Amino acid sequence: MDIYYQTLAPAAHLRPFIREHLLLDVAAAPGEVVPAKALAANTEQCLVFYLRGQVRAVEAASGAATVYAPTVLNGTQPARFDMHITPRFRMLSVQFQPGVLSKILRQPLPEFTNARIDAEAVLGAELRQVQQQLLDAPTYAAIIERAEAYLWRRIQRLRVEFGPFDRALRVLAAQPHAYALDQLAHDACLSVSQLERRFRQQLGVGPKLYARISRFGQAQALKQARPALDWLQVALECGYYDYQHLAKDFRQFAHATPPALLLAQAQAPDRLARPGLWPGNQ
Repeated sequence: MDIYYQTLAPAAHLRPFIREHLLLDVAAAPGEVVPAKALAANTEQCLVFYLRGQVRAVEAASGAATVYAPTVLNGTQPARFDMHITPRFRMLSVQFQPGVLSKILRQPLPEFTNARIDAEAVLGAELRQVQQQLLDAPTYAAIIERAEAYLWRRIQRLRVEFGPFDRALRVLAAQPHAYALDQLAHDACLSVSQLERRFRQQLGVGPKLYARISRFGQAQALKQARPALDWLQVALECGYYDYQHLAKDFRQFAHATPPALLLAQAQAPDRLARPGLWPGNQ
């Protein structure tokens, strides 16, 4: 099984809007089974192009399954989904900076929470042409260049701007355990009730839930980066009172214990990618 995976920084002029690009390309031999991706709760807001194959997502708590459209938009995800992909699969995920997706869409995001919405139905027929351009792209670099060109055109048309709320949001996303709600409202130049409304409109969830999911994500990232740490050390470094509070978040956001989620994620296609192999073209 050949798996190529890379996360890439956007062009400099797009960095206020896009956090990173994620490219995954899988080519499995006949009879090979591609492991599922255990995608726990996260705060990513993305535009995803499925350029080859399909994704069938199964919600861990309910077992409900959904096959995604060729291009999708997703908001904050408070639940775990297991992503099953076809043996031949390619995708580009454009991962926006916190709060940017609602600015690009010019609409509130509650309906995008825990969902992947058909992007063409939201963004219009132009997206079908963009999808075809990405399918025709001769290299991975060209895929990203064409996606960025489309997004830059859209951003310029909309004249996306940033204010105190956006700056406060990015601080919260970076330091979710070290930020009080009153301080966040003050830095955003809003009352607490206004802040909560703004969060639900722009992020799809309230600030407390957003901070919890962000901290949960940081705990996963810390354990993956420093596997020698035990889970109590991870909990304390991420601002949890003790291991039990960390485990509670894992039960809610991953439907698993911390060790069980780590084991499931270790089998994901992106973790099985061969290091150092990122060809310039297909």
